[in-house]
Order: sequence, then structure tokens, then C-alpha cells
Amino acid sequence: MLKGKFSFVVKEDEVSIKIYKEVKDFLIYHNLKECNNKPDYIIVIGGDGTVLSAFRKYLDIVNDVKFITIHTGHLGFYTDYQVKNYKNIFEDILNRAPQVESYPLLAVEAYCTQGNMLTKNYALNEITFNNSMGSTYVAEVYINDEHFENFRGDGICISTPTGSTAYNKSLGGAVIHPKMDIFQVTEIAALNNLVYRTLGNPVILSKDEVLTIKPKNQVNNNRLSIDQSYYSNESLSKIKITLSKTKKISFLRYNNVSFWKRVKRSFIGE
Repeated sequence: MLKGKFSFVVKEDEVSIKIYKEVKDFLIYHNLKECNNKPDYIIVIGGDGTVLSAFRKYLDIVNDVKFITIHTGHLGFYTDYQVKNYKNIFEDILNRAPQVESYPLLAVEAYCTQGNMLTKNYALNEITFNNSMGSTYVAEVYINDEHFENFRGDGICISTPTGSTAYNKSLGGAVIHPKMDIFQVTEIAALNNLVYRTLGNPVILSKDEVLTIKPKNQVNNNRLSIDQSYYSNESLSKIKITLSKTKKISFLRYNNVSFWKRVKRSFIGE
């Protein structure tokens, strides 16, 4: 039986709210306390977008909490239960010992032209760079402070292994098992010519490598997207991205559903 405090993040639809009320009543009946400030467990009911919202809400204490997920949305790479079997969670919490799965996060630091840090943040899925006005995005790309390529195109996507099945996949990036401590850089419609030349393939970087992006169009249309959040700043001049060495997200798993089964279920079908 789980012990500790819990909190909920719930998608605003009829099915999710119904499940939320049942699970909450069950936990309170078994003497678990609800606490929204410093919970031990975050119970997420919704889709992967709801998981991203829960991650963002509890980012400051992400190392100290475990996420339990019930899938009621369109995709469920992070979720452990589906609507058809969500009632199994009651018996599982009472009688089974869960496994803990921890996934890497991206750490991002954005700097302005004066060298001051604009933001330090983390991503569960991906970080993207593009031009908020819809025109061409131009940037210099560095790996470990060495110039790698000059990019010109629609933008650049940097994804975690768990985020490899999201936007990265639609760009032709590789699907990566989430236990691997690596991250991936994928181009968004690169334009190659005599001035701007790119590798043209997704690049996979190790946990010890640093990716640096230096936008060249210094006008108020450089957009930095971190999961569901967007930042635009005319003085955005450098962004450094690594795998975080201090933060990871952890999920409690009661069901033995492999990552590759989740991939098949979501994209190929049973």
C-alpha cells in the first residue's frame, strides 16, 4: 500500500473528472492525504499533454515526487492505465509493489546579447527554435563549443528520448528508448545552398555533450518553445542545451507494458 501525500492533475473532460473523483475517494478512504504543495505522488488523469502540464506544475520538486498516470487522451506514452482498465489501480495500490521508471530531461539556458541569462528551464519532450513571424530561421550550430553547421530553414527540434515519439517523429527523427541518456537534434525543413550547409540527418548527442544554438536574425521574432511554453525575445542570442544532470522525472508503473508496445499501440495498432 502506498504511503504519503498525493495530488491530482486532471484533464477537463467528463470521463477524466469521473475517474478523478473515484480515485480520490479511494485514496482518502485508505488514509492517504491530499496535498497540492508538497505531495509524494502526482496522479495524472488525461493524455500526454496533461502529463506535460503536471510536469511543468511540479518542476521545482520533480526529483521528490512520483507520477502515476491514467490515460484518457489520444496518446499515452507516459500513461500506465487506460480507461478500460483504470479500476485495476485500486487493487494495485493496495496489494502490489510498483516499479519506478526514471526518464531524462533537457536543460536549457537562454542568453541575451548582453550575456545575461534570460531563462533557465527544463523540457520533458522537446525544445524547438523557429521564427515566430513564419519566415526563415537562421542560426549557427555548435557542439561542445565547436562550430558544426550553419542552419537555414523552418527551425530546429531538440528532443529527449521520451519526446522522440512526439514532434521529432513527425520530422523523421529516430524513436529512442527512454532509458538511454541521450538527446536528438532534428532539422525542420532545412534549406541547403552554397552558404548554408547542414548534415541533413538527425544528430544524436551523448549525456556529456553540449549543444549551442546562436540565432542570426536579431529581431523580435526568435521563438524558443519548451514543451508547451513559448518565449520570444529580440535579444535572444545564444541557447545552450544539455541533458540535465540534476533533474529527472519518475513514474510508478504497475503494468508491465514495454516502451515498444506503447509505440506499436500508438502508431501501428494492436
